Amino acid sequence: MRLRAKIQRGELTPGDKLPSFAEIATEYGVSSTVIKSAIQALKTSGDIYGRQGKGTFVSSWRRAQRVRRIPFDRGKSAGSTFAQEMEKLGLEPSASLVKCEVEPTSAEITAHLGLTEGDQVLVRQRHMSASGRPVQFATSHIPMTVAGSIDIAFPDVGPTQMYGRLAERGHRPVRFSEEITIRRPLQEEADFLGVDGGLPVIVVTRTAIDAEGTLVEATVNVLDAYAWSLVYEWEENQDEH
Repeated sequence: MRLRAKIQRGELTPGDKLPSFAEIATEYGVSSTVIKSAIQALKTSGDIYGRQGKGTFVSSWRRAQRVRRIPFDRGKSAGSTFAQEMEKLGLEPSASLVKCEVEPTSAEITAHLGLTEGDQVLVRQRHMSASGRPVQFATSHIPMTVAGSIDIAFPDVGPTQMYGRLAERGHRPVRFSEEITIRRPLQEEADFLGVDGGLPVIVVTRTAIDAEGTLVEATVNVLDAYAWSLVYEWEENQDEH
């Protein structure tokens, strides 16, 4: 693929914007359908990425790994954090809280948290970027019967510190589950991630459970499917032999 060769030779460098489909088709004397297929292949390999309404750019990074260890040692990390993965790639992680409100639970979250439709939840939504490139759209939902009040969200903290605040209220998470699905992005997700609304995103929904079996939080992480790989590590259970 000649576009990939240009990237590998350094003729197109990280951050460079690619010409339009029509311009590339004219340059190489092929149809726009062929170019669209080639561009999609380059996105899949991570060589380029799209920004909704802005164009397609040469990527400056490899796929990030989201690592989870099963089971995990409580004295150690259960896996890589967003910041750790970005730093591995030499990128600067950033996360901004764009929403923090009490709302009636959605049908999706009702199912994940075992709530009744209309129950109130604390919703915290984050935009997460790597050196300015949007890469993850995360929304946390905590039942108000667990959170107590919106004050638990301030000052703003990440998941680990929030679990500490839940512990102070008698709801320390001791067990987690993750459900992974693939779907098209919602419009606000596509707008932030800069992805084509017709292309898939990875959705990782993590549920936290306390020692009493209470479902205390559900976080929906929406990831650019062409920027991430999910890694799960586990040890052999010797008791089964």
